Amino acid sequence: MLYLSSEEIDRFIKEDVPYFDLTSHLLGIRDQPGKITYFIREEAVVCGTEEVKKIFKKLNIECTFYIPSGEKAKKNDILISGTGKAEDLHTAWKAGQNILDHCSGIATQTRRMVDIGNAMEPKVAVLTTRKGFPGTKALAIKSVLAGGGYPHRLGISETVLIFKQHLNFIGGMDGLAEKIKEIKQYCCEKKIIAEAESLEDGLRLAEMGVDGIQFDKLKPEELKEAVIWIKKKTPHISLLAAGGINEKNISAYVKTGVDGVVTTSLYNAKPADVGVKLEML
Repeated sequence: MLYLSSEEIDRFIKEDVPYFDLTSHLLGIRDQPGKITYFIREEAVVCGTEEVKKIFKKLNIECTFYIPSGEKAKKNDILISGTGKAEDLHTAWKAGQNILDHCSGIATQTRRMVDIGNAMEPKVAVLTTRKGFPGTKALAIKSVLAGGGYPHRLGISETVLIFKQHLNFIGGMDGLAEKIKEIKQYCCEKKIIAEAESLEDGLRLAEMGVDGIQFDKLKPEELKEAVIWIKKKTPHISLLAAGGINEKNISAYVKTGVDGVVTTSLYNAKPADVGVKLEML
């Protein structure tokens, strides 16, 4: 689903075990054979087992079972298990648990929002912003995908999204109106999306010929009016809602008729309740 390099897997291990497991060393259990089992204490959408499996491989732990990311798990289901030496199992323990906790939490929350949105409109897209915690992007994006959502933008190098902050440097809406033809010419294979904070801004952007409009912080009733007016004039334009959208209010925004909702809330999802058992063989 998403590629993580060998160096990134090493970093997950090194964050928790920079040198060696002092406790296992002092207890004299380093070489004892054992088994590690990660299980879930609640229903959840699984995510991160592939990364834990790679951690196992790095530490010479044989993976004996795992559920692929994106699958649903019931309470007390085993997510992934493996066998190896006690010191290696303890080295993998927290790195693996942290990945499964946070990734499955985001995936589960994403699936809830997708299900709520699809109940109102089957084709609405649930999209995530770039406002994730630094250093966690790859795992966060994988979690969103596992839950049925999509990244709004993976980075500012790949898409064109014109904000008010950009307009401040080109003379506002008038400046954009003068440049839009040139922008579309040079980025002929990309969509040009622009942000609007009012119906008036949205109508003007539509008249300029942008491919999509992202409405920021409009109330659902205001957004619904904007969608009706703009779709009437330019039915093929893509319309997005952004600004404070979460599980509690997504229904109201989907009802407006937008093509997608953009949210940061998924990155703040409560971690899934993942338990770990380590046993001697």
